[in-house]
Amino acid sequence: MTVAPPLLYCPPRVWEHEPWPEPVDPPLLQFDRQEPRVDQTANWTCACASLAWVMNALGEPAPDDGGKWNEWTAVVELRRVAGDRAVTPEYGLAWASGVDLELLYNTYGYACERLLDASWADLVYLCDLGVGQLGGARWYHWSGLRDYDGLEFELANPAARWKNVGQQLDAAEWNAWGRWNAVVVTERL
Repeated sequence: MTVAPPLLYCPPRVWEHEPWPEPVDPPLLQFDRQEPRVDQTANWTCACASLAWVMNALGEPAPDDGGKWNEWTAVVELRRVAGDRAVTPEYGLAWASGVDLELLYNTYGYACERLLDASWADLVYLCDLGVGQLGGARWYHWSGLRDYDGLEFELANPAARWKNVGQQLDAAEWNAWGRWNAVVVTERL
């Protein structure tokens, strides 16, 4: 005797609309482009003074006392996160690519765009998204990057007149002191 499989019967059901979940926007990156620059006091701490300026502009409290960052707070933190040789009196920032800077920002919960051999146009675009650091190969120096005003880059230069570049970087200076690497904080994770 063969048993027929049972008939599957599902009574018709009226389709009910389920609303789509609202998209979750990433937290807005908040920063203060007008944060006072952090001056470097040693000839090898430009990247760290610039890092301190970025962290202050982001409103990130210093890990040692909860106040403002300074160049020495940045030296200690960069070495803690990236190793003792990340920044030294002999070489300053060990990796001109800014990879150690990016690692520190990531450790603090920030996403970055790191540009090697940055173009003027790419950096103009990134200035709309956040603040960061800019280093020039022939300039042999790192500076905070505040903004682009339509003609020049606005800097938070920790050495007020290093190689005659002040708090603005124009196209002639760009051409004279590049190739440029940049690390721009663009998002809070």
